[in-house]
Amino acid sequence: MAALQSVHELVERDGLTSAQAVFVYDSTPTAPFGDSLSHVATEQGNARVFQMQVRAGAGASLVGFVESGAYTSKGAASNAGSKPVAVLGSSSALLALVPSLLSLPESTKRSALSVHVSAQTSSLATDESGEPTLTQVPDLAAVLEGAKQLTDGGWNGAVVFSETAEDAAHVATGVAKGVAAAGFDLVGVFDGLTAGRQLAPLAATSAIKAAKSLEATLASALPYFSYSGSSSATKVLVLPASAYSAAAKAAIAASGTTDVGVLSVRVLAPWSADELFRAVPESAKSLHAFVEEGEAAGPLFDEVLSSVLSAGSSLKVRALPVSGASVPTVEDWAARVAKLAGARTAPAQLKALLPAQAKLAVFWDVDASSGKTETVPAQLARTFAAADTGVSAKLEVKYDNFRQAGLQQAALLLENAANVAKDVTVSSIVETSAPSLLFIGSPQSVFKAYAPFSPATVSKDTRIVVAGNWTQDDFATKLPYAQRKALVELADGGKGHVFAIDADKVAKAQGVAASAVAEVVFWTLYLPATISAKELVTLLAQTPTFADWAAAKLVEVNGAVRNALTKVDVVPSWADEPVDDEGNKVEQPAALPTQLVATAAGPNPDRTFSDPVATIAGGNQHKAWHHAAQRFLFPEAFALEGAFEDKLRPDLPERNFLITVTENRRLTPDTYDRNVFHIEFSTEGTGLKYAIGEALGIHGWNDAGEVEQFLEWYGLEPEAVISVPSREDPTRVEQRTVFQVFQQNLDIFGKPGKSFYETLSRYATDKNEERALRFIACPDGHSTFKKLSEMDTVTYADLMRQFPSARPPVEDLVREIEEIKPRHYSIASSQNFVGDSVHLLIVTVEWQTPKGSPRYGQCTRYLAGLKPGDKVMASVKPSVMKLPPRDEQPVVMAGLGTGAAPFRAFIQERAWQRAQGKEVGPMLYYFGSRHRAQEYLYGEELEAYFQEGVVSHLGLAFSRDSDKKVYIQHKMNEDAELLAKMLDDGAFYLCGPTWPVPDVYEALVKAFATVGMSADQAAEHIEALKEDERYILEVY
Repeated sequence: MAALQSVHELVERDGLTSAQAVFVYDSTPTAPFGDSLSHVATEQGNARVFQMQVRAGAGASLVGFVESGAYTSKGAASNAGSKPVAVLGSSSALLALVPSLLSLPESTKRSALSVHVSAQTSSLATDESGEPTLTQVPDLAAVLEGAKQLTDGGWNGAVVFSETAEDAAHVATGVAKGVAAAGFDLVGVFDGLTAGRQLAPLAATSAIKAAKSLEATLASALPYFSYSGSSSATKVLVLPASAYSAAAKAAIAASGTTDVGVLSVRVLAPWSADELFRAVPESAKSLHAFVEEGEAAGPLFDEVLSSVLSAGSSLKVRALPVSGASVPTVEDWAARVAKLAGARTAPAQLKALLPAQAKLAVFWDVDASSGKTETVPAQLARTFAAADTGVSAKLEVKYDNFRQAGLQQAALLLENAANVAKDVTVSSIVETSAPSLLFIGSPQSVFKAYAPFSPATVSKDTRIVVAGNWTQDDFATKLPYAQRKALVELADGGKGHVFAIDADKVAKAQGVAASAVAEVVFWTLYLPATISAKELVTLLAQTPTFADWAAAKLVEVNGAVRNALTKVDVVPSWADEPVDDEGNKVEQPAALPTQLVATAAGPNPDRTFSDPVATIAGGNQHKAWHHAAQRFLFPEAFALEGAFEDKLRPDLPERNFLITVTENRRLTPDTYDRNVFHIEFSTEGTGLKYAIGEALGIHGWNDAGEVEQFLEWYGLEPEAVISVPSREDPTRVEQRTVFQVFQQNLDIFGKPGKSFYETLSRYATDKNEERALRFIACPDGHSTFKKLSEMDTVTYADLMRQFPSARPPVEDLVREIEEIKPRHYSIASSQNFVGDSVHLLIVTVEWQTPKGSPRYGQCTRYLAGLKPGDKVMASVKPSVMKLPPRDEQPVVMAGLGTGAAPFRAFIQERAWQRAQGKEVGPMLYYFGSRHRAQEYLYGEELEAYFQEGVVSHLGLAFSRDSDKKVYIQHKMNEDAELLAKMLDDGAFYLCGPTWPVPDVYEALVKAFATVGMSADQAAEHIEALKEDERYILEVY
């Protein structure tokens, strides 16, 4: 039965059971072919797996393995009945393996080889700035050259090309097994980026019938050549079956050309001139055979020319140069076909190739979002691929690792399972057809790098969703002019079908993942508008994502999505050309690509600083202030962001507030070994609002003295001005001093990831240091890296001091070093109670490494050093710690150490409510720390609240004040009956470290036992409390 999987996955699984051994040769940096096999333990009867490197002599181990089974003490053995040896590799791997394959005994005297080539490599062609584009290409020239070397060397196996995932699956399983059974080797080639990785309903096919000859075996399974086009075509393009031939065929179908056809080469070896002439239409006058751009001929061209000359045919053979720097699009091929056909221009509009009754949805996003919205297309594909849906789902995802630190474009094609189109690929459909739904996640990142809205990619009927915190007015300012204009043109006088939703905001408010919200959005817009909310919930409940959700929660989330999904009207003025303050037209940036340019096979594993990178203004740090002065005097020439000295963190994209310290008071004695302090900030005039239980994100700074020391050691001028591209508008720059960037932006005293060791090795001039860094970065150096990271807590600064010959320029440091991320602390105040103020409860984090080096928590150290009047950049983050919806509901709170913070806010809120004359429920407060005299945090306040009746019960546990250690769970056990009574309608909260969670859970189980519940019933009751959001933990 066909399962939703990629050709890679199918071949990997099939190899484990159908081969005696699997050799993996793929150097693709992300998601290499055969990657899953490195994690598979060899079970009884499964093939042995060998992970190999692509280099000179790469096939020596393969030869040794095959020959060890080919010869016995009695001489040469037969391969009859033996399983084949499978080889999984890339285009470059095939070339590297040619000498080894030619050195093997003839195939009848050994196990046959099934070589599966996922044709893909990174183009080294350079862009206008001289940098390699790393665009993913199939590198067919390398495959053709490898095949030529094999046949020239006397190898008598088959080389078969596949255009689609279905073709590749058949060749890799059924054809490969039949050819092996006949005693021959096979090289199966397919496009690694599309056919290889596309998710589609695929299954291994049965072995084709083995005949006495290789030609006869192949003839029963597939055509040698496949022709597409008019029977009256006079010019025929001859291309290997691949992404190239698929796009060329699509161009002919979409443009309606009748004078040009495409001949896809399926079987390159053994070559058959008879089959070639049989496939070419009688009307043909010239054959245009594939050659690599810049070459006059090539292996495929030579075969075609030789066949024509040997047959004495009147056909003319011409070279068809194809660039190896990128994969030509359908539009590119249409222009080329039109030129061959004698047309002066390419067709203005290509015919949509989306099959009748099929649906297409396209999703753009970053490749690793916090809300995991990038996973939605795959989840939807799996949902539609279920056995009882009657839908055939295909999913093609492409990745760009180098724009905005990692983007992806996913295309989901849905067809009637009984009528699936087999003559067009997903890529060709996406390039020619408008989707029913276009979903833009992380819009600010996507629109900086690409232009998803164009007449070729969107129609007036396409429903467009922008998943960001964008209002109607934001579209006029945040959306690039070219994209606004495209929407106006597409709307054609109407208001369009554009929607906006802040998926992250809805997700946080509902306590669910943003990916779940995005999936509800898809179903809401994918299904007919006439479907009711009730019917939609019924449908959602049957999908894998929501099958286990409580019905009430699903109804609530669906309602929240419907309320938050906003219709945005396309305004004609969006198409008005932008002008500056003086009425002059603003020069527009170069047009962006409408389709994603794939630069990788998978998500970016090392997301760092988004392009473009920072530079020292003027190029010389010692003269940088001259350049900065020019920028201030002539901002119109430099698009200066504003006065950088007054901006603490101008790069921050989220809503932030500049608040002022009004009090910083230590709560524990100066002689005590833990510094717990209370800090207050004034929010007056900032607009900062927060709810009970929310967290305050503090954008901390590195220690000024340590930054100065590092810059001095590294040789950087602290006052040099650095140009940092704006993250909100890449056409603008922001000016900061080097000192500001290293103090406020870069986590220079944080822990580097493995990729930084690799990066640093490229700059090491000392060979020993280079080798050491490369070793730590490689898999064999994992234990060393783990020790440095987890035990020694080595920082970026430490690492550079340890390897002083590695000196990346400041531009690379800004790109490679992680940013200082905001640290979030539970707010210890109620805004209703304290007014324009926000309070935090903090404990400084300090420790020593095994070598005695002091270490400090970056943000707590920063906060501890603040004085009244200091300015701090802060943001607000929602939390699960919310008071019950009804004021009269009881509240049970358990806080350990600084876990008391949210409960101080709870108590203040209830105190304020009482002062307003409201009836409020009882509050039980359990607090634990080491010593009452030193760590009874807010003790005087708590005693006062207890006396006033705001807090109805205090359970205090000070673990080191007596010989017998007492913890909060012991106090809870003493109050078992009271707890059960309060939690009949109340809510329980725990905040603090994770270690007491099991004991606190058991204390609650015992409490419920006092009202007659068994242990199982108590556990079920606690689960019910969780569902009702009345059992809430915030632990760390």
